[in-house]
Amino acid sequence: MMCATPLCRATSASSTTSRYRRRRNPMTKTWTEDHPAFQVAASRRILAREGCESRVAGHVSVRDAERSDAFWVSPFGYFSETLPSDVNCYDMELNLLDGDTPASPAVRFHAGFYEARPDANSVIHTHSHYVEVLSTTGKDVGLYSADACLFYQEQAHYADDGIGTPVDGPLMAEALGQRSVVLIGNHGACFVCPSLEEATIKAIAYETSARAHFEAQIVGGHEMVEAEAARAKKAYHKHFIPMMWEANYRRLRKTDADLFETLAD
Repeated sequence: MMCATPLCRATSASSTTSRYRRRRNPMTKTWTEDHPAFQVAASRRILAREGCESRVAGHVSVRDAERSDAFWVSPFGYFSETLPSDVNCYDMELNLLDGDTPASPAVRFHAGFYEARPDANSVIHTHSHYVEVLSTTGKDVGLYSADACLFYQEQAHYADDGIGTPVDGPLMAEALGQRSVVLIGNHGACFVCPSLEEATIKAIAYETSARAHFEAQIVGGHEMVEAEAARAKKAYHKHFIPMMWEANYRRLRKTDADLFETLAD
């Protein structure tokens, strides 16, 4: 099943294709749905709705489609309040290319992932509740739920040693390899994916999987067999991720008028 929303089409496109207007429509001072700043704002609101808000911390970013050495990223603030005008574009040295706010050092690790992973077009960092709890254990989320199949052979771990740079991008990228989720000890997680659509839904599914992990262990539950997880993983990528994105985007249209009021007529 193909995703049909403007955001999904844009984030799935080749980074060599020029499709974004820079910043905003200069004639109307409003945004287009396929603009990366609008995409980031929509993603953050979807995450907030699904219980993955990180209070005022956490970031969502997407690689620029015209410049592979640049990315759009959200600032600090509640996910549920994000507007396209809050989102800024930086190069890999964190020089401001578009927007109003100089980069916080806290977003530097996004550049580390993008430089190490040419296939990655979106990075999401959250501190959602059950993911934070899981990050204290040094263990993978278990295969206790259907959502967890998405993370079969996809998890890595990173621990801050208290000496070097906190959440060091290159070191986290090295730990991650070609997987899509890195758990940061006593902190949270990063999701590194080919599209914003996939990163958003994986962040949601990881939180629900972590909750199922702990609740299943309380009642003495058991994990599914690996062969079933591998089969379900393919189906979830093909169907669940695009369907979840489209469903959540439809709900945004009904509830988040302030976001859609920023669009050009």
